[in-house]
Amino acid sequence: MEGPRARHRVVVTGVGPITSIGTGKASFWTGLVEGRRGARPIDLPWLTSRFRCRVGAPVEMPDLSPWGIGEQDARLLDPAARLALGATWLALEDAGLHPRPADEESGGVALHGVDLERAGVILGSGIGGICTLERAHRSWTLGEPMTGALRYSVPMLITNAIPAQAAIRLGFRGECKAISTACAAGTMAIGDAYRLVRDGELDLAIAGGADRTLADEDGFSLLGFELLSTLSRRNDDPAGASRPFDRARDGFVMSEGAGVIVLESETHARARAARVYCELAGYGTTCDAHSMLQLDPAGDQVVRAMRRALEDAGLAPEDVGYVNAHGTATRLNDPAESHALHRVFSRAIADVLVNSTKAMTGHALGAAGGIEAIATVLSLANGLVHRCVNLDDPDPECDLPFPRQNTPLRRLAAISNSFGFGGHNAVLALVRS
Repeated sequence: MEGPRARHRVVVTGVGPITSIGTGKASFWTGLVEGRRGARPIDLPWLTSRFRCRVGAPVEMPDLSPWGIGEQDARLLDPAARLALGATWLALEDAGLHPRPADEESGGVALHGVDLERAGVILGSGIGGICTLERAHRSWTLGEPMTGALRYSVPMLITNAIPAQAAIRLGFRGECKAISTACAAGTMAIGDAYRLVRDGELDLAIAGGADRTLADEDGFSLLGFELLSTLSRRNDDPAGASRPFDRARDGFVMSEGAGVIVLESETHARARAARVYCELAGYGTTCDAHSMLQLDPAGDQVVRAMRRALEDAGLAPEDVGYVNAHGTATRLNDPAESHALHRVFSRAIADVLVNSTKAMTGHALGAAGGIEAIATVLSLANGLVHRCVNLDDPDPECDLPFPRQNTPLRRLAAISNSFGFGGHNAVLALVRS
């Protein structure tokens, strides 16, 4: 009978954000510190009187030429996969791995010093290839010929294409999979990658999430969430529309983007003299088993997910100085998360800084967890927590210590929360190196 496996320390060595407030580490961090807000009026051809929400937080599509992918080839990639590839390149560059297009004969991208059979890709998406699905469906119903890029619609739109495209181009032959757990997908992808590196299955993993929601043919993503009354209708004040924990909040701002990080075993990172941002020390996940739409108001499984992440990391509540909250700015989510935080931290909550990055970036669905993990990583690395933007009148039901200005982070640990439709709860625990 085999004994227990050795547990490897897992570290973050690279970050790749593509967000509505900045692309790349420097721009994203500056956006956080400056309180930049990415929401703006949405004026797209498919907007009709059916849409009461006319605000969103779109992103610019990345240039894929560093991958050796020209515009013609990029047409065979769903926009969510393009975002994931752009964020992956940023993360690899930031990790000092410096990917470069390989020679024409072998194709793909060359990475030096990485065992390709011990490198994996775990990426999440809330809605996957909805842009391709909408485009293909429209062409089909209009009787247009399914030629050119449209003939590849199925392999473009399936969610596993997002990590598979990165693995194919990098030649990574370790575990590769897609996670689709709504708004928890990016965080769960990072959590799964953490386990694989921790348990010695991989030396290095690309992990995070991507979603593209504001460019589909008929605007179904926006309409679908509006029909659920989850979106802000503060159309006259886009910058102030996303208001987590504020008394006047009226829903989230639909966003998009990608957030990808490089995880490595500490041994692997040290062997190549990599810069280490922090340790990913714990992960907790549970299911509410309650509703397809709402958090369980009792909050028991949210509490258990946070406690499991802390226990996995060997942390006490008193060790944590920062919580990057899920904080969607919906009427029910924010107080439910607030009450759960009080249960987990008890009196120690008074010394924990709590904010929601979604006040600036909007809610990027399956990409949100990756983006917010990067915000947490950079906060630990810089010893600074961004202020709570658009929090003018805190809801008494959300009685938490919100930083009203950028505030030094005094403690060594932080957690990042994500909760998705269907009751998917995921929490990362990170420790400053």
